[in-house]
Amino acid sequence: MTEKEVIDRINYLRDEIRRHEYLYYVKNQPEISDFEFDALMKELKDLESSHPHLITPDSPTQRVGGNIASDFTPVKHNPPMLSLDNCYSEEEFIEWYNRTKRLCGANFEMIGEAKIDGLSCAIEYEDGIFKRASTRGDGEVGEDVTYNVKTIKSLPLKINLPKNSFIEVRGEVYLTKKDFEQINHNQIKNNEELFSNPRNAASGSLRQKNPEITASRNLRFMTHSYGRISGIPEPATHMEYLKLCEDLKIPTNSVKRICRNENDAINFYREMAQKRDELDFEIDGIVLKINSFELQKKLGSTSKSPRWAIAFKFKAHQSRTKLKNVIFSVGRTGIVTPVAELEQVRCGGVNITSATLHNFDEIKRLGIKIGDTVIIERAGDVIPKIVRVIAEERNGSEREIKIPDSCPVCGSRLIQEDDEIYIRCINPNCPEQVRRSIIHFASRDAMNIEGMGESTVDKLIEKGMIKEITDIYKLRKEDLLELSLFKEKKANNLLKQIEESKNRNFDKLIYAIGIRHVGEKTARILASKFKNLENLSTSSFDELSKINEIGPVIARSISDFFNQEAVKKMVRKIKELGINTEYRDEAKDERLKGLSFVFTGELETMTRNEAKKMVEDAGGSVMSSVSSNTSYVVAGNDPGSKYEKAKKLGVKIIDEKEFLKLIKRL
Repeated sequence: MTEKEVIDRINYLRDEIRRHEYLYYVKNQPEISDFEFDALMKELKDLESSHPHLITPDSPTQRVGGNIASDFTPVKHNPPMLSLDNCYSEEEFIEWYNRTKRLCGANFEMIGEAKIDGLSCAIEYEDGIFKRASTRGDGEVGEDVTYNVKTIKSLPLKINLPKNSFIEVRGEVYLTKKDFEQINHNQIKNNEELFSNPRNAASGSLRQKNPEITASRNLRFMTHSYGRISGIPEPATHMEYLKLCEDLKIPTNSVKRICRNENDAINFYREMAQKRDELDFEIDGIVLKINSFELQKKLGSTSKSPRWAIAFKFKAHQSRTKLKNVIFSVGRTGIVTPVAELEQVRCGGVNITSATLHNFDEIKRLGIKIGDTVIIERAGDVIPKIVRVIAEERNGSEREIKIPDSCPVCGSRLIQEDDEIYIRCINPNCPEQVRRSIIHFASRDAMNIEGMGESTVDKLIEKGMIKEITDIYKLRKEDLLELSLFKEKKANNLLKQIEESKNRNFDKLIYAIGIRHVGEKTARILASKFKNLENLSTSSFDELSKINEIGPVIARSISDFFNQEAVKKMVRKIKELGINTEYRDEAKDERLKGLSFVFTGELETMTRNEAKKMVEDAGGSVMSSVSSNTSYVVAGNDPGSKYEKAKKLGVKIIDEKEFLKLIKRL
C-alpha cells in the first residue's frame, strides 16, 4: 500500500469503529458482531503499529494506554461545578417552584431528567478532539482522570467541531446494573472486596491508577450540562444543548421530558418513582432545570447551588422482614456496634441480609427484640437501617437483646465512658482492632497503599506476616508470593506502593495511625502546628488544648494515645523504617528549587499555563527560551525550534509523562 492508501484506510477504519462504538454503547443497536468489530480494531492497530507516525490521540486505539498514574493532578473548574439543592416531597418541590416563579416574574418551562446515581465528571474537547477529563472534587478543584475517561467506549474521542472551538461537557460517569453485577462477580473470583453499589464501583474504577483496569469495568457517561463553549454558537436552551450533544454523538440522558408547569414535573416524578427499578441504571430521583439559559443567567446561583435547578429525590426504599439475631462488630478504635442479622429481603433492587443498629441507645429507642418483624430502609448508598418495629405482630417468642460485657473478639472487658453512648474494647491488641487499624492505615485517605485492601490484609494476618502497622514495611516479595492472591507483577506493584507511601506528608501519617477523634482535617491542623512526629508525640494536654478547633476531648485522646507504651514503641519503629515524619507546607514546596524549565510543543493532559503553575508551585522557574543553563526542556507534540536548540546545547529533553513523573518523584 502507498502512504496515501494507508492514510485513507486508517481514516476509514477509525470512522467505522467510531460509528459502531456509538451504535453499540449509546444507541444499543449493534450492526455487526463482536468478532467483526474486533477484526476492524485489529486491522487498525496493525496499520498504526507499522506506521506509528500516523497515530493520533483521537484514534480508537488510544483509549487504553500504558500510562500508570501515581497521583491525580488537581484541575481547577471554571466555572465551578456546583451541587444541586434537594427536595424530598411534592410540597417541598412546590415551594421551590413558587419561589423560582416569583424570581422569574413569569411561568417557565423545565427539562426533567433522571438523576443518575454516578460520579460527576467534566470532559474538555479542543478543536473537536478529546483533551482532558476531571472529577468534580469539591466543585472548585477536581482531579485529572483523562487516561481513565478515555477508556469509556460510549464517549467519542473526536467530535465534529471546527478548529479553534472548545466545549466542556459535564455529566455522570456510571455503571449499568448488569455491569455492576459482573464487576462484583469478578471481585469474588479474585478474592477482592465487593463494591456496595454501582456508584462506589464507578468511583473506584474512575480513580484506578492503571487505565487498563478502568477499561475492563465498562463505564458509561451521560452529559447533563456544560461548563464553557467557544468557537461555535452557544445553545439558547438546555434542550438545544442536549440536541447539540446528540448530533456530536456525546451520550445524553435517555430519560428526559419537557415539563411546562409544576403539575407536569410532579407527574414525571411519580412516573419515574414507579419505573426506576425497570431502568438498567440506578437513579435516585429526577433533576428539573429551567430550559431557558437566559432565565438561568437571570436567576444566577448561591455560593453552593444554582437557583434554576433542583434535585427531586425519591423517598427511601422500605421493606418488611424479620430480625433473626444481633451480632457485635468491633471497629478500629474499639467501639462495639450492634448489627442486625435479617431474613433476606429485596430492598431498592438489592438483597439485604443485615442492617446497622448504630448503638445500644438506638436499640432502646426502637424497643426492638430478636424475632421481631421490622421495617428496614435503604436510601441511596447508605447502609440499610431498621426504622420501625411492628410490635403488634409479636407472639411471645421474641427475646431481649443483651448488651455484652466482654469483647466478642478478644474477650476483654468492655467499658462505657460517662459522656458517651458507645461501649468500647480497650485492649490495644484486640485482633479485630489490629486488623481494622491496618486496613485504615493503608486506605486511600491515609497512606494510600493501593493493593492492600481487606482481602490482602486478612491473608497477611492469617499467615502471621503482619501483626501491626509497621510490619507492612518489612514485607518482602517472597512473603507475598506465598499467598495465592499474588503473582510476581502484583507483588512488585504492592511493594512499590508501600515504598512510595513512606513519602506521604506528615498529616497523612497522623490520620493513618488512627488516633481516636482525629480525622483528616484535625490531622492537617496538628501537622501544621507541630511540624513533626517528635513534637506531636511529646506534646502535653495543655499544649494541645490551646489549639483552635482541638478542644479538651480531642486533646485528651491525643495525649492518652501517645502516652501508651505500645504507641511509643510504634513511633520509634516508624522513624527507624524511614517513613516521613516531617510536615511539608504545600504552599512552600521547594522540590524544584534551582531548576529551570522550557516548554515546547502541545501538551496532551494540561495547558501550558497549568504546567507552568505546577513548576512554580514547586519552587522552579519557567523560561521562554533555551540556554545552556536550562535544566529541562519539556517536549510535547510538534515541538518547535526550542527542541532543536536544546539538542544542540545538550540540554536534557523529557516528554510530558517524564515531566509528570519528575514532579511527583522529587
